[in-house]
Amino acid sequence: MELEVRHLRVVCAIADTGSISKAATSLGMSQPALAAQLRRIERQFGGPLFERGREGTTPTPLGRWLLLRSRSVLPAFDDLARDARRHARDERDTIRVGCALTRLAIYAAKALRRLLPEADISLRTEETTEVLPGLLESERIELATLDDYPGHELQPPQGAVYAEIAVEPVFVGLTASHPLAAHDEIDLADLAKEQWAQHALLESGPREHFWTACADHGFSPMVGFKVDLSVALDLIAEGRCVGLFQATSPARDGIVIRPLVGSPMKMRHLIGWTEHGALAPHSKDLVQAVTKTYWSEAMRNPTYNAWLRRHGAHSVTL
Repeated sequence: MELEVRHLRVVCAIADTGSISKAATSLGMSQPALAAQLRRIERQFGGPLFERGREGTTPTPLGRWLLLRSRSVLPAFDDLARDARRHARDERDTIRVGCALTRLAIYAAKALRRLLPEADISLRTEETTEVLPGLLESERIELATLDDYPGHELQPPQGAVYAEIAVEPVFVGLTASHPLAAHDEIDLADLAKEQWAQHALLESGPREHFWTACADHGFSPMVGFKVDLSVALDLIAEGRCVGLFQATSPARDGIVIRPLVGSPMKMRHLIGWTEHGALAPHSKDLVQAVTKTYWSEAMRNPTYNAWLRRHGAHSVTL
């Protein structure tokens, strides 16, 4: 095996995250694939680069030496790649978008089509937001749609810029036959005895935000179902549990989506782009276009529109 730049990035990612599994997530790889690649890299250098323990991975003396050299040469390769892309005409016509599992991806795509109608736009959806900063930093995407939560605000990686689009209240979805379904807004405390459905890969930010809000209302939630969205929708419609929804979520058969009294939970929508990429010259117009598209779509949602009229449009803050 010949040494490649990507091998040095693997070593740095493992050192930075302290875990092969976390490094695999940041690099968009499976854990077994990354572990196998690390073994090949270690054979190339003639010894182990990391010690594995219950606390994670720590560099060996050989690993520390390689990390020192890698961190000195990788910026030069990054600069070379950025300069080459800036001089390649067709790169400006290709926009790769990495999307979190929120409706902001739809709004960003609509805004991009209007702003850059001749661009070749591709979208990839990621199960977790954690992957997206690494994809931006390595310039494998030009744009990311992200979300974060109070106390878990995201910071852009090196070479990327983030901009806030909107802060949105989190609503609850429950079966249409539920006694609380007739309420305009539901007190979170009234859901203390309900079973909840959550995504199996829910990240720490939204999970801790949810648990904190429940604790503030006097209960610990019973999360009986850790499933993907399609399964959760069936379970909620059957009345077996309730779940959290974006305020901009569309209507679902058999499910009503209601605001929570006092908006105890909220999420922030962000977009991020590479500061030297194809979108950099259009960043101001892009932020305005995505924001305009978001609020246009929000006003078309009957439940969210009614909530905005009661509480004041654009009044939510993180």
